[in-house]
Amino acid sequence: MPRRLLGGALPIAIVLAAPLAILLAAGIGEARPGGGHTSSGSFSSGRSSGGGGFSSSSHSYSGGDTHSSGGGYYYGGGGDTSGGIVFLGLLLVVIVVAAAVAASSAKNREWSSNFDMMPEPDAAPDPGDAWSARPPALDLGPLMQRDPGFSRAVFEDFVFELYAAAHRERGDAKLLRLQPYISPATLDQLAAWGVAPQQVVIGTLQIEDHSAEPPVRDQIRVRIEATHIGTRAPVYVVEHWRFSRSFDARSRPPERTRTWPCPNCGAPWQPSPTRQCAHCGQAMEVGKFDWCVDKISVESETRALASLTGTIPEYGNDLPTVVDPAAHAMLRQISADDPQVTFETLKPRILLVYQQLNTAWNANDLTSVRGFVTAALRTYLEYWLHEYDHQGLHNTLTDARVSQIDLAKVTRDRYYDAITVRIFADGFDATRDTRGKIVGGSTDERRAYTEYWTFLRSSTRRGPVTTTPACPNCGAPLAISDIGDCTHCGVAVENGSFDWTLSKIEQDDNYTG
Repeated sequence: MPRRLLGGALPIAIVLAAPLAILLAAGIGEARPGGGHTSSGSFSSGRSSGGGGFSSSSHSYSGGDTHSSGGGYYYGGGGDTSGGIVFLGLLLVVIVVAAAVAASSAKNREWSSNFDMMPEPDAAPDPGDAWSARPPALDLGPLMQRDPGFSRAVFEDFVFELYAAAHRERGDAKLLRLQPYISPATLDQLAAWGVAPQQVVIGTLQIEDHSAEPPVRDQIRVRIEATHIGTRAPVYVVEHWRFSRSFDARSRPPERTRTWPCPNCGAPWQPSPTRQCAHCGQAMEVGKFDWCVDKISVESETRALASLTGTIPEYGNDLPTVVDPAAHAMLRQISADDPQVTFETLKPRILLVYQQLNTAWNANDLTSVRGFVTAALRTYLEYWLHEYDHQGLHNTLTDARVSQIDLAKVTRDRYYDAITVRIFADGFDATRDTRGKIVGGSTDERRAYTEYWTFLRSSTRRGPVTTTPACPNCGAPLAISDIGDCTHCGVAVENGSFDWTLSKIEQDDNYTG
């Protein structure tokens, strides 16, 4: 399994474009050892699970045109290059030496393979920890106190669905079915964007800020990194979407599938030049009944192609675990409500999901992870399996093992409990071409890595944590349909309703808590 998805070190090399690439006739690795910059945070989605996601930060991109600055892409300049060849050669030497030092440091780290020696969390982090200087994580507590029905997981799911639908339907009359959730000016902006992509792969979806302007509105700003895939070269974009909602509006229960109805009466929405619902007659003023996008800012838009070969040193393994001060107390609350859920009973579940996901990745078939991960996480992983196949490659992480699990964060709301853990693991990560030749990674040296995994479960669910590949509702061998239901009892088990489901993977070097 490639690093930044499940565990192994995803082999990536970023190729410098234009004159520099021509002069050096080789790609220079990402400056930050351990992964590329693309979608460098967490991907939040989860569709029917509400929230979730994973990181695609190891998937770097090379070549192409840049449409705006930023995005972490480096390009060679134009003009006369004869005077810069010596400098570029020296720069290459410096980069290679720095990469070698980082790789040596990562290789020398020692790891325990005795899972039973993992300590039980029993204390909050030391306030004097080096991470105490980090900026505080975004606090949505005031919003949740005023609106008890607000769920961060559900909101992130809503944003994920809306973002994907808006871009896939831009430039088409179908975009108007989203009228209640996108302001007129923003609809015009999307319509003028250009040819719509056939597929939208979100790498990062992160809530940046929340502000309130009583008694007028709430606003939430979200940063999104995504790849738009169409008939031409993929396009990597970084966007900031601002959502507004009336200050006195309240959240509704999550829906299993979103059909974009009228946010007032729930009837199917019919596009209207006056933005009025054909059923209840209400005018859809921006954010009057539900969150509505009223501004989109594009930070960068870069044409790109994925490069899945080469090896980048790991980074972030030695960083201290970022532990939310309330994590242990919150877990005790969950255990008090359901004594069958403790850190010890969760460990086998986490290991089961890890093993199932890694086995499925190596087999190039994710069918067996249905019920263990959210639909959106599985869909995203399937995209990268297809990308490897398209390039004639196959990535595997063999003899994978988890050596340690740390509790990092616990959150609760009306609909979901979420537990984030930091996983320490290693394995033999290798990418082969169609001839079986290794073009990235190694089958001789183990690759150590750490990641933050978030698991969701319905806040109303009680009962034992499932530690075998069985339906958590009926106990039959786990077999999930294309719509996420158990083929035996018919309940939805792919959305965290019945047991802890993996919904998000975030990288240690950019996890913010």
